[in-house]
Amino acid sequence: MNSGPARVAPIATTADNVALSADLLTMALTAGLTPFLAVELAARCAPHPIGQCLETVLAAAEGGLRLADALEAEASRSPDLAPVLALLAASERSGAPVAGGLGRLAGQIRAQARRRALARARTVPVRLLFPLVFLVLPAFLLLTVAPVVLASLPD
Repeated sequence: MNSGPARVAPIATTADNVALSADLLTMALTAGLTPFLAVELAARCAPHPIGQCLETVLAAAEGGLRLADALEAEASRSPDLAPVLALLAASERSGAPVAGGLGRLAGQIRAQARRRALARARTVPVRLLFPLVFLVLPAFLLLTVAPVVLASLPD
């Protein structure tokens, strides 16, 4: 039995998925995991397209390629994920901590997505102008003014 209308989960954008993956990697690295183990954890827990890219990195690293090289190769194939992978590759090469940088990157990605959403929201009044002028207002005139005019005409 259906107890009510089905709830539809909001569709996450690529930017949301990248920011979430950066947060996953940040938590894993802050918890003390190595970059390889953090990528392995994120590959299992990240949303599908991002997780698949990270699995490709893991497969290349397990195949004998250095993790930094595998990250850079995947960054060239995945432009949306490239900043995250480039940070991880730089950390892997230099040994520098990257968790703070990944957290800031996730914040920047979310802020950029928020700005794009606000810009799209500002265009709504312009897009609603046509239906208002050519559909709603004529219907209003037809239903309110026309009966008054017709009633005032002499028989």
